[in-house]
Parts: sequence; structure tokens; C-alpha cells
Amino acid sequence: MEKDTKKRAERAFYPEEVKSIYIALTEGDNTEQAPFETYKQVFMLAACMGYRKNLRRSLPAGKKPDIRMEVFSEKDKYILKGIALAASGEVELLEDFAYMDIIEEYAYSGIYEVKTELMDKPGAVLWNLVGLFF
Repeated sequence: MEKDTKKRAERAFYPEEVKSIYIALTEGDNTEQAPFETYKQVFMLAACMGYRKNLRRSLPAGKKPDIRMEVFSEKDKYILKGIALAASGEVELLEDFAYMDIIEEYAYSGIYEVKTELMDKPGAVLWNLVGLFF
């Protein structure tokens, strides 16, 4: 069990079924259609969108793609911890990356919101992203 805790502490998981969304938003030479540089950036937006809309969805069982926790900055982790704390009210979750279970659930629901807002609307993804904030 200790081994699972260590592995859990090092990864942010997302379902295989949404990997194509991550790929579409990060790969390619057209910045207007793929404005993100990393999966981490997409994951952060998805987690925030899921939290903003109060949508959480448990990840399916089985092997899942992941993002190494080392790519998340301290600022990223503060944001994620803040979301988890606001959602749960449980300070204990902030220890040993236990908060990532909540974050992954928000990101799983949130990635569909990201797709709806950025990819399913007419126009370039980049300008749809800008439109979220203005």
C-alpha cells in the first residue's frame, strides 16, 4: 500500500477517453487552434472549470494517462490545494497529495467544459479561450 501512496503522490491522472482533447489543445503548429504548450496547462484549466461549474466525476477504473507532479509549480499546487480545501473543508487532504483525488474529478468533468467552450464553438480555440475571461 505504501507503494501506491508514493505513486499517487507523483502523478495527476486523467482518463484515456479525454486524451484526444489534451492532444488537440497542445499539439500542432497553429497556436490559434492549439494554444497550450503542455498537458499540465490543460489539466489546470480543466480543474478550474470543473470547480467553477461545481462538476465532479470519478475517474474510471483501469490504467490512465498521467502528468508527473514535478511539472506543477508551487503556485499551481497552491491553486489546486485551494480548490480541494474549498470543496472539502478538510485540511488533512492537503498532506501527501491526497487532494489530487478531488482535483482529478474536477478536471475530468472540467475537460468536457473546456471542449465545449473552446473547441465546440465557432472560431479559433485561442480566441474562444480569451472570450472566457472578457
